[in-house]
Amino acid sequence: MVHEMIHLSLPGVADDHNWLAEGVATYVEGIARVQSANMTEAQLWEEYLLSMPKGLPQAHDRGLDRTHTWARTYWGGAVYCLLADVKIREQTGDRYGLQDALRAIAESGAGMPTPWSVERIFATGDAATGTSVLSDLYHEMKDQPVSPVLTRLWKDLGIRQINGRVQFDDSAWLATTRRAITRVKYLHPTDGPIEQ
Repeated sequence: MVHEMIHLSLPGVADDHNWLAEGVATYVEGIARVQSANMTEAQLWEEYLLSMPKGLPQAHDRGLDRTHTWARTYWGGAVYCLLADVKIREQTGDRYGLQDALRAIAESGAGMPTPWSVERIFATGDAATGTSVLSDLYHEMKDQPVSPVLTRLWKDLGIRQINGRVQFDDSAWLATTRRAITRVKYLHPTDGPIEQ
């Protein structure tokens, strides 16, 4: 249900960009569950560790816009979202993340019944974070296979699996980014974003 409700906040996209709609819902679902205490951080990152590799390009992949397999649509889109989240946080010192971009898109007044181009969606999200991460990453991944080294990313974020259990290394250089991804951020009526 969480996954399906997330769809309502994103404008409608063309079929070639269905990876964005499904990827956002796949990525955000677990984070929303952690933020509402319905899932632990360890469970979230364990799911990402196991499932994100499914979204990496396989033989004959032609990029996110042109490869419409189940794995590339759902988990390939989720990989895009994770990379975007980390890059936004790196560029803004964890002041902003993908959640801020998605909130601005949702607050634009559009939603699933209103079709938007992906360029408009990304421009709206980028404006909210003061970066060009969403647009840049899209241009990089849309029509060619991009295989980020997820094992390196997990290490940088301080996520490791030992004896089948996820453990966190808070000395890793992106450990604060990992924690910021699941931190609750809400809007104060007068002061703007506040993190818990």
